[in-house]
This record gives sequence, C-alpha cells and structure tokens, in this order.
Amino acid sequence: MERIRPWRVWLVVVAVCALLRCLGQIGGLPFLGYEIPYLTITCATPVMIVIGILLNRPARPAGWIALAVAQACYAVADVLYSFDVWSTGAMTEPTPSDVFYLTSSLLTGAAVLTFIRRRTPGWDLATGLDALVVAISAGLLSWEFFVEPVAHDSTLTLSAKLTEAAYPILDLMLLILAIRLVLRSGGRSPALRLLFGFLLLMFAADTVYAVVGLLGGENTTEPFTGGLWVVSLGLIGACALHPTMRDFDTRGLATTPAATPARLTMLTIAVLMVPGLQLGENLAGRDLNVPLTSAACAVMFLLVLARMAGLVAAQRQAADTDGLTGVRNRRYFEEALVTECRRAARAGYDIGLLMIDIDHFKKINDTYGHPGGDRVLRELAQRLNTGGRAGTVFARYGGEEFIALVPHVTAGELPIIAERTRKAVADLPIEVTDQTLITVTASVGAAAAPGPLASPAELLRAADEALYVAKSAGRNQAVIAPEVPASSTAHH
Repeated sequence: MERIRPWRVWLVVVAVCALLRCLGQIGGLPFLGYEIPYLTITCATPVMIVIGILLNRPARPAGWIALAVAQACYAVADVLYSFDVWSTGAMTEPTPSDVFYLTSSLLTGAAVLTFIRRRTPGWDLATGLDALVVAISAGLLSWEFFVEPVAHDSTLTLSAKLTEAAYPILDLMLLILAIRLVLRSGGRSPALRLLFGFLLLMFAADTVYAVVGLLGGENTTEPFTGGLWVVSLGLIGACALHPTMRDFDTRGLATTPAATPARLTMLTIAVLMVPGLQLGENLAGRDLNVPLTSAACAVMFLLVLARMAGLVAAQRQAADTDGLTGVRNRRYFEEALVTECRRAARAGYDIGLLMIDIDHFKKINDTYGHPGGDRVLRELAQRLNTGGRAGTVFARYGGEEFIALVPHVTAGELPIIAERTRKAVADLPIEVTDQTLITVTASVGAAAAPGPLASPAELLRAADEALYVAKSAGRNQAVIAPEVPASSTAHH
C-alpha cells in the first residue's frame, strides 16, 4: 500500500477550506463563518513549512526558514486584519496588519532571492535581461494603474499613500523574482512549480483585489480573491512538504538558457505592452505620460538588443565548442591555427603544436561503456585545458584525440611542455564510475616551427608523425618532431 504523502493531504485540506471560504461568503454566512476556513490555512501554512523542513531536511535551510518566518508574519497580519473588520474597521493606515503584510513580502522576496542565487551559477545575464524587460513593462503598468492614482488622491494622508503604494511595488518585486527563478534553465521539480504557483497566484489575487478596489466592486469579487489567497498559501505549504524541496536549490549547470517559444512569447508581450498602453490611453482620451512611456520603450529596446547579441554570441560559442567536453572543437582550432601561423610569420616568433591521444581508449569504452569513456574525455579535457600556459588554444580534435597550439614557444621549452602534458594525464587517476578509479595514459606528439616557416599543414603533419612514433614505441610517451621544414605554403 502506498504511503500517504503529507503534501497531498495538505492540498486536500486547502481545497476544502478554499471552497468553504468562497461558498460561505456567497451564501451569506456571518463574517467569521467564512473567514475561519481562510484563517485556518493562513495560520497553518508556516507550521507546514516548518514540518517540511523537519521531514525533508534540506542541506541549506536558510531560504526555507525565511519563508516560514514570512508566512508567520502573513498569518499575524491576516488575524489582525480579520479582527479589525470583525470589530470596528476603524483602524487608519498604516494599520498593524499593513506592517506585517509588507514585512512578509520583504521576507518572501529575500527567501526567493536566496533560492535564485543558490540555484544559479554566476550571474546568468541572459535570464536577468529577460526578467528586467518584464519588470519594466509590469512596472509601468503598476505605476499607471496603482501607484500614480494613489499618489494623486488628495483624500489620503502621506502615510496612507506610502502604504498603499508599497503593496503593488512589493507585489511587482515578487513577480520579477518569480520570473527570474522559473526562467533559469535547469530542472523543473514539483517544488519549483509549487513555489512559482504560489507567487503567481498571490500576485494575481492581490492585483484583482486592488483593481476591484479601484472600481468599487469588493462585494462581488471578494469571495473569489479570498479563495485565490487560500490556494496560493496552500501551494507554498505543499512546496515545503514535497520531498523535492530537499534538493530544490541545488546549483544547476552554467548553460545559456534557450530562446524557447514560451520565453520569446513572454518577451514579445512585455515589449508590446507599453505601446499598447499608450494606444489605450489615447483611445480613452486620457493624458499620456509621454516621457515615462518613451523612456520605458527605449530601455526595453536596448535590453532586447543586448539579449539578441547574447543569443548570437551563445550560438557562435556553441558552434566553436565540442558538445561533450566543453573545449574548442576541430573547426575552431583549424581556423585559429591558420590565424596564428600568419601572425607568427609577421612577428617572427616560434609556435608549437601538441597532439595528445588517449592510450587504449577503445578498451576503456569496452570495459566501462560509453558513459565511462565520456567521463574520461571530460576529465582530461578539463585537466589539460586548465593546465596549459597562457595563450594556448586547446581543442578536441576528434574521438579520443586532443590538440594544443602553443604560441611563443622555444625549441627548449617544447619538450618540457609535452612531458608536463603527458604527466597531467597519467599522474592522477580518473573516476570512470562512481565506485571505480582508473589510471589513464596518453601519447603526445609535438612539433615546433619558427614564425617565417610556420605552416599549418606542415605543423600538423610533423606533430602527427611524432605522435605515431610515440604510440609505436609503447605509448605513454612524449616525442618531439624534428624541426619543421619550410614548405611552399609557409609565410615569408
């Protein structure tokens, strides 16, 4: 019999309470009759997060603890607000509940930001640009429909204006963090989907509540916004209870996010939102804030250009990179070799070439399978690429063969570099499976040529012949070719 999952039980309770919250108010129950199901969920949510932390024991609980404290603040705010409505409703803004609501938003933002920084290697500029485009578009709408009307409302005190303006600003902050979190390439675990659902539903409920408040229709829509809040709180509780929260903030691979149709659609909507707002304002006969909307359009245009430049650079990088090992590929290396030979011919410096072939690689593949062989290739590529001297161009030349171009090398330095390369392969074992370490060796063939005699074809031929000699002599050796002779293709 399958073990009962706490997060599923919790979601059933949430669904029942959300239904009671909506139907209770629609059916005309007294305030406490439909508010108690709501308060049950809002007060239980921080408890569920703490239980999730204790059950799943995430390696780094700081973000989850911040989320629990945030939801505890939210629960206190809800209790204070409900008491105010039930008793007199005479509290003036900012009320004590406002302080706790705003504190909850700040702590939730801090928790989500913690997750983002832990899940994302580096700064991930591409996703940051995407989120910024959406932020500018949503920020302009928020300013136009929420912040500016509040700022010009002469019936509100300054403290009340600041309080009411803080809500859409903090909601926008959480929306941008949610987009930043979910746009990042990597695994889409149930915990991630639940957390994103919580942030999105909370933003939707707050927005509907604010819009309806401006239109004066609270009595007809409040049951549904209340139900949305119950469901959103239920999702964050389920997120903490779900077992995948344990590895939720595991650092992902440092890859450039793909320009998926969904991502491009989102960016298109965000960019068109501002001119759409201008058109709507014009058709409605309202005054246009031309400087603000024009500035927003200009900034988003520049951001989209930067994003396109990043995509082009990423595509070029992918075209020049070996997909398995992450080092340069043969096409890139051959172009770099021609360029370097021309540069050496003009400047008069020597260049060297090393061919590195893994010994008995077929046996490794036969014994440990292609996954084991791939591990060997990746480890050696990383080891050789990081261990070379400055200016070296390193690439995977094909199969189990790597190649390195070393500019500004003297005849006396080349044997030292070749031997150091051989030892970098042989001296440390490689983890070919999770339980197995093996020693791998490589044969190295090296050739050098003075700048005026540097010819790509002759260098490759000489290094290849030296590699053949090293393998014929028993492998795990570094052999230096005789000085590369001049050829008809050399640069003078």
